[in-house]
Amino acid sequence: MDKIVYIAILVILGIFCIVKMFSPSVGLTYTLKTIALDDYDISKLKENTLGELRCTVKTRRKFILPTEMDLWSEVNLFENGILLKRNKEKRIIFFHELFAIRPYVINSLFTKAKYFGYELILRNGEKINIESNNLPMLDEFTEKLYRILSSKREV
Repeated sequence: MDKIVYIAILVILGIFCIVKMFSPSVGLTYTLKTIALDDYDISKLKENTLGELRCTVKTRRKFILPTEMDLWSEVNLFENGILLKRNKEKRIIFFHELFAIRPYVINSLFTKAKYFGYELILRNGEKINIESNNLPMLDEFTEKLYRILSSKREV
């Protein structure tokens, strides 16, 4: 009798997982923007000082594991660049080093488009990811980044 109960539970869980795999529920709808910096005037972006702090986005987590190489605990937006922090590591990216900023959607186990992220593509080919599952206010950050970059755009 116990074997039948265990087999029935496993069959029900298997059917649930298969149904969710082929027709997952859909998460929120995001309006994400791609920013291409190849048509910007580089001389307007060529600054080597960060300038005034415009926005700070912090994670909810206290500590990022060393194995989680693509997660950042804090992202600061300045007038002329972005400062990324993780544990004791800091990474400064000036706007003249950026080539493009591309959005992408992150799927969860049973939910499509649960989170979103942005891929910062540098001119040397390096890619850095920032994701909303780790940084909850990322949409406001990217909106302010878009406003700063559009004000520096060549007219």
